[in-house]
Amino acid sequence: MSEYQYYEFLAMDRRLSDDHMDWLRGLSTRAQISPTSFTNVYHWGDFRGDPVKMMERCFDAFVYVTNWGYRRFMLRLPREEFDDALAKPYCHEGGLSVQKKKDCVLVEFDLEEEPDGYDWDDGTGWMASLSPLRGDLLEGDPRCLYLAWLRGVELEVVAEGRREPPVPSGLGELSAPLTALAEFLAVDSELLAVAAERSDPNARNDPRTNAMKTWIASLPAAEKDELLWQIARGEVSHPRRALEQRFRKAHTPRMTTTSDTDSKSRRTVAEITEAWQERVREKERQAAEKAKREKERKARAEAKARNQHIEEVASRGPKAWKEVSALIESRTPKGYDQAVALLRDLGDAAALTNDAAAFEKQLRELREDHGRKPSLMSRLKEAGL
Repeated sequence: MSEYQYYEFLAMDRRLSDDHMDWLRGLSTRAQISPTSFTNVYHWGDFRGDPVKMMERCFDAFVYVTNWGYRRFMLRLPREEFDDALAKPYCHEGGLSVQKKKDCVLVEFDLEEEPDGYDWDDGTGWMASLSPLRGDLLEGDPRCLYLAWLRGVELEVVAEGRREPPVPSGLGELSAPLTALAEFLAVDSELLAVAAERSDPNARNDPRTNAMKTWIASLPAAEKDELLWQIARGEVSHPRRALEQRFRKAHTPRMTTTSDTDSKSRRTVAEITEAWQERVREKERQAAEKAKREKERKARAEAKARNQHIEEVASRGPKAWKEVSALIESRTPKGYDQAVALLRDLGDAAALTNDAAAFEKQLRELREDHGRKPSLMSRLKEAGL
């Protein structure tokens, strides 16, 4: 297959102006451009636009997929709504980075090379699946960041002695966008299961939830009324996000973790890796045991069917020997093969009825009668007859 590169940009908070669209058209004459999106596919050459500059100026999400295994997903977050300190503990050279710009923060997820056996796709479905993660980050949910950090553990680019970053709640109950990101980054499911062992089972168990409830109760009535009035007038498009932002500003240091608030209690990368490898070994052991049981079951079923067949052949007695003779007289390769197969069945039937001597006598006579048929004799020899 020829070279393939897929670019898709999405504007989520605002529509593109005419000036923006003219500027984008100058970057590519073949791209599909709308007031909220930019999509282009390259089979040769390269896109001359800079995705980082395009994100700064126009868009809120970016997906890039190639047929040689490189994947890239980027989110643009307003600086006044997102504190990059949330992301920094999870960053690593293997696939998660944060760029702080004048008016925004760019959070980038990368998969530089797909693992063996990973199915390549054309990239067209990822934007719809991944773009909701922007809302997660703006609401202070760091689970997507932790998934990217886990990928770094899998790639062995995070030092073994390093302790894991704050563990978010709800890693065992991933939403559809988070599940899509785990697939996009090729995070191993067993490694994710190990990570989820230290995560509260539901994000609502986050200690921040109770703290926010207490904080809301403490707000002056006039401030609550003003916020409700702003929501009623449409001045606050994301009420939950607005409350999260006010809450974060009122609380320092920021609370983003579940039970592992003490960094010393968090696992090292080496401990996580060992638990992951042990889980993989156990899964392989269980799979091997299941395969063994299935093999034994099939063997028993085949033996039972074979015994029933041999009993049926034994019950036919002389008729079976007549069938052998008729098959031989056909003088065809297929007839010879069927005759030899039936003779083997007759041999097993004789052993079952303790009549092996009679079988050997009839077999000798058959060989004497048809000794001038070399093809048949060869088949009998190969069958041990």
